[in-house]
Amino acid sequence: MVSTSKNKAAAVKFLEYLSSPAAQNFFAQGNNEYPVVKGVQLDPVLKRYGSFKEASVNVETYGRNSGQAVKIADRASWK
Repeated sequence: MVSTSKNKAAAVKFLEYLSSPAAQNFFAQGNNEYPVVKGVQLDPVLKRYGSFKEASVNVETYGRNSGQAVKIADRASWK
């Protein structure tokens, strides 16, 4: 949620819903995503990949390095 949100109460409710077992089940079964709520069953396809392995890299690092990554990709003509 951004600090300039005009409807913070609704944004909080939406985030609470997204992290609920019902919503996480929907994403796990419908989109083959790993659920963030314990106890939600994995889709059989996703189950074959094994358990989720959390990366040890802090997400802040991605943002800090994204400009340099884009320059490198451009120079390599990566699409």
